[in-house]
Amino acid sequence: MNWKDLISLPPKKLLSAGVIVGALLVAATVGGYHASGSPKMCGACHSMDHVYSRWQISTHKQFACIDCHLPDTNLVGQIAYKTKAGLNDLYHETLKIYPASIAISAEGREIANGNCLRCHFSTVQNTPMGAGGADCLKCHRFSVHQRGLEKGGGIILGQQ
Repeated sequence: MNWKDLISLPPKKLLSAGVIVGALLVAATVGGYHASGSPKMCGACHSMDHVYSRWQISTHKQFACIDCHLPDTNLVGQIAYKTKAGLNDLYHETLKIYPASIAISAEGREIANGNCLRCHFSTVQNTPMGAGGADCLKCHRFSVHQRGLEKGGGIILGQQ
């Protein structure tokens, strides 16, 4: 079928086909967005084995990775950050050039701190941390993912 044949179809058929294709694209995009934020997807990479296994036994295991590591902003900002971070992770994972000790970036630290305060504000509101500019990770950096294996951290689940 060439373009001329396609254009010559009745308008209702063209519109129906367009609506169906559009709905499929929207469903695939939304599904992909949600799947890319799941802990299973985040933990699928070899470099994240330890981080993922420690999260599974933490007191924060009811939260998805994106609850802490995605900025609390509008959808466009979240998609932009997720795309940038995801491409960076994909690059390092594909080339196997990730560091032995995964470290959070300055931007990632700012995002995580903001999300810590968003959830725990009532706990810290009457402390110096509640005044803003708090670095929760300075004292609580091992609360969820614990220490890495190279720093004397615990064993990975299933590898005792």
